[in-house]
Amino acid sequence: MVNKSKILSDLSKIAVDAMSTFSGLKKEIETLVSLRVNKIINKMNLVKRDEFDVLKKMVQKILIENEELKKAKKTPSVRKKNTKKKKKKAKN
Repeated sequence: MVNKSKILSDLSKIAVDAMSTFSGLKKEIETLVSLRVNKIINKMNLVKRDEFDVLKKMVQKILIENEELKKAKKTPSVRKKNTKKKKKKAKN
C-alpha cells in the first residue's frame, strides 16, 4: 500500500512538473514568435500608428484649406472690385 501511494505521489509530482515545464515552454515560444514578428516588421519599415494619425490629420487640414482657397478664388472679394474701380476713375 505504501509502495502504491509513493508511486501515485511520484506520478502526480511528475505531472505537476510537466505542466510547469509546458507553461514555461509556452511563454518562451510566445516570446520568440513576438521577437521574430517585431524583427520582420522593423525590416519592412512600416509606419507606426501614431505617426500615421498625425499625418492623416495634417492632410485633412491641408485639404480643407485647399477647398477654402478654391472657394475664395471662385468668388472675387469686395476689395478687389473696389480697387479696380478706383484705378479706372483715376485714369479718367
